[in-house]
Amino acid sequence: MAALGKIAGLLAASGLDTGFAAIAVERQVQIESNGAALFPTASTFKVPVMVEVYAQARAGRFALNDRITFSERFRVVGSGVLQTLSTGLQPTIRDLMMLMTIVSDNTATDILCDLVGRANVVERMRSLGLEHIHVPMDCHGLLAQAWNLPPDRQPDFDYPAFKAKSRQQPMSFASAAYRREGVTNVASAIDMARLMALIAMGKAGTREDCVDMIAILEAQLYQDRVPLYLPTGCAANKTGSLRGLRNDVGLIRRGAGDTIAFALFTFDNTDLPNGNSRALVEANARISRLMGEVGQVLWDEFARR
Repeated sequence: MAALGKIAGLLAASGLDTGFAAIAVERQVQIESNGAALFPTASTFKVPVMVEVYAQARAGRFALNDRITFSERFRVVGSGVLQTLSTGLQPTIRDLMMLMTIVSDNTATDILCDLVGRANVVERMRSLGLEHIHVPMDCHGLLAQAWNLPPDRQPDFDYPAFKAKSRQQPMSFASAAYRREGVTNVASAIDMARLMALIAMGKAGTREDCVDMIAILEAQLYQDRVPLYLPTGCAANKTGSLRGLRNDVGLIRRGAGDTIAFALFTFDNTDLPNGNSRALVEANARISRLMGEVGQVLWDEFARR
């Protein structure tokens, strides 16, 4: 298939370690390049968390408009806005899913992981036939792994101490956070693309719930990866980032009955300076452009009728 050849060529020329898969949902045509390999998910694991939240709400354990009080124990470093706000806020569960998705809020994510249980997220993925999506860690645990800290919250190592450490040194590529096995949050591109296809088909929950999941995903504020060169509003996606990792999973809608589910994982172990250095910014920009080129090929050439 011409699209796969072009995408495989782009990925090979990049020199990055990559995993890619795409599915033309309505036609059930699949392409992949290293799609079965496990990669660290970074924040793309938040899509499986969202699927489990909807399932438990549908089962009556709680309602999406229920409010949860933000307490200090949930404050997490990294991406998101809740970590900067005062405790006592009471966002709804759906508000937390929106924050988890569109600004990749780690604190909102960990509140939801505590609500539904990470083991239940994994069990849900298995019930959908997805054997290669693993979510043993919440955001705190994942980030603690990356800095070689105990993944469980430590009473003598609070949020300010964690934040200070995160600024002093880069994440360690030798840490458990980068292992390609189920001790951390990993997935194959094929299974993540299949999960997105199930959402598109209304089979990752009820059809109504899947429609609402897509509404959250299409509110994504980070459109600088696979959707970079695509028409505004055509994508519903979730990005993920850790040191050296730039990931994107989601849906591309070219029109009625013309949907592409995709997953693209990239890893670059170049030892760049910690923080917002020019070298790091330029490296990330190159990877974003690569991911955008993949998105352009999918839009132009993959499984059109």
